[in-house]
Amino acid sequence: MSRDVAIHLELAHDIDFMDVLDRLARMGWELLREEDAIWYMTDYDWKILPLDGLDEVKRDMRTSYEAGEAVGITSRLPDGKTFANVLFHEERTSVSLLPLLDYRTIAHMPEFVDLGWYLETFLTACRDLPIVRTEASDQR
Repeated sequence: MSRDVAIHLELAHDIDFMDVLDRLARMGWELLREEDAIWYMTDYDWKILPLDGLDEVKRDMRTSYEAGEAVGITSRLPDGKTFANVLFHEERTSVSLLPLLDYRTIAHMPEFVDLGWYLETFLTACRDLPIVRTEASDQR
């Protein structure tokens, strides 16, 4: 059985992916998936590089983004335990947060993902972007 958990932000105009990643980093998000690896995506192809490859990751993502392709990166959220993919779509006016499998759940209802916590954590970093729509979903 698969589960899709996602938060989508739609913006009033184009946004550069690095602007969002910089905001996330300032709020304590780390661009890593493991203690020694960065996982990132260019045109729906996931790649893994060691932590010292962040500059290469950013260059590869920039090349793909400028070519009109989707890009993404896995991040450890500020709680230090939770991971999510941050995806930047081809049209450049939306960004998605896709929590990874070890979801943060609602304490007294563990069968439900705590979408409110993910949304608050994501919006805290992105609140001054020109957001025109938010959407959160948990499909089981």
